[in-house]
Amino acid sequence: MFTTSKFKWIGSIILAGTLLVLAIFGGTWGTSYAADASVNVAPVISYIDPFAVPVGSPDTIIEIWGSNFGTTTDTRVRLTGGGFDELYPPDEISTGRIVVTIPALLLDQPTLYILTVIKSKSGTIPTIPTIPNPPDDEISNPVPFTVYGPDTYLPIIQKNALR
Repeated sequence: MFTTSKFKWIGSIILAGTLLVLAIFGGTWGTSYAADASVNVAPVISYIDPFAVPVGSPDTIIEIWGSNFGTTTDTRVRLTGGGFDELYPPDEISTGRIVVTIPALLLDQPTLYILTVIKSKSGTIPTIPTIPNPPDDEISNPVPFTVYGPDTYLPIIQKNALR
């Protein structure tokens, strides 16, 4: 009987020692359920450059500065306004910056466009959101992009407000 309790005692010490070592050096033991901060986070636009172009401009390259952008395969730039709603693939995406080209045919008359960045949660090409059944995509904050005519008053304050 003494031998059995001795084995129980030694076994308990070994088990307690093993658990103590795992607790100190074992980290989370694979039970971390914390979400990755970069997953399913909506893009954020800080500012765009240029924020306005004159009527009749050629194809215009816009730099979009912000965060939480995806890759060239799962991110699109949406331009809406003046009865127009279209998604454009980015020419380049780097940390904190997207480069996209706006075609000259959209710059032929004064228009206030709204620019947003759409990133797909599922890694596919984003689609234009619809009201009854929006797609499962992350959409950034809207930022104005202006095509102004010669008689348009464009305050300098607007540029500073976007930065």
